[in-house]
Parts: sequence; C-alpha cells; structure tokens
Amino acid sequence: MSKNETTSVQGLAAEIGMQRPFRLAEEEAFLNLVRTYSTLTSKGEKLFKEHGISGPQYNVLRILRGHGTPVSVYQIAAEMITPSPDMPRLVDRLEAALLVTKTRCENDRRVVWVNLTKEGKALLKNLDQPLTAMHKAQMGHMSQQDLKTLSDLLYRVRHPNEA
Repeated sequence: MSKNETTSVQGLAAEIGMQRPFRLAEEEAFLNLVRTYSTLTSKGEKLFKEHGISGPQYNVLRILRGHGTPVSVYQIAAEMITPSPDMPRLVDRLEAALLVTKTRCENDRRVVWVNLTKEGKALLKNLDQPLTAMHKAQMGHMSQQDLKTLSDLLYRVRHPNEA
C-alpha cells in the first residue's frame, strides 16, 4: 500500500473500534469466528439455563435422542459438538436430574451405557420450538445458499488437509 493510499476501517475492525485494518486476514477471520460464536451462543445458553441445563448437557441429550438407543459415555464424548473434559460428571448431573439413566455393561464393567428418560425426551421436545425460532432469528436473514457456503467454509477451516 502506498503512502498516499488511505484505508478505511470496516467490518469487525470498525465494530471493535480499531483505528486500522487487521494486519492479517487470518487474524480477522479468527476473531470474527470468536465474536460470532459469542453472539450466537449467549442466547442459547440463556434458553438452556431457563430449562435447568447447560449447553453441553443439551448436547448429550441431543446425541442420545439421535441414536434412539443407549449410547456409551465414550461414544457420546466422541460425538459432542464441543468437547467436555469430564464426561462422566456431566452424565452424572443429567442422571441426578432424572434426564438419563446409566447402566454398566455386563461384559465390560468399564463401559457405561446412557439412555434418555421420558423426562429427558420431554425436555428436548420443549426446547425444539424455541431453539428453531432462535436459529431462524439469528440466521434467517441469510439465503439457503449463503448458509450452505458458510457451513462449507467452516468445515474447510476445521479440515485444512481436505481443502
């Protein structure tokens, strides 16, 4: 950029009050992801809290409903959207809230099977409509093609060797 060339601060840089544009596009993209994540998840966390659970607990319940059959704690951990460092404790809290049941495998006592209870299913059913409405409010202004492009780009960020 020449000395006489002016640059305007726009996008995230302007939003957070920077006086100059970002030096690296990678940095701007990363910080855009962080800012967007924070914006989107705050409403979800509030909704989950109103229903007495956390985001990670919802994630476990969602996984169990998707399988429709008991799932091992190990498999739940592998399928989490955001990793949880202490999966057994997370499942114990859900069991204490009567949202899941746990059963030890007869063949391998190290394996614990987790199953969704009627109360867990009812909670998920109660969250379905508000979550759908929240997602539509957050991203409904974007076209289906924009949403697909965004999803494809985010996948590529997570899997650089496949791009």
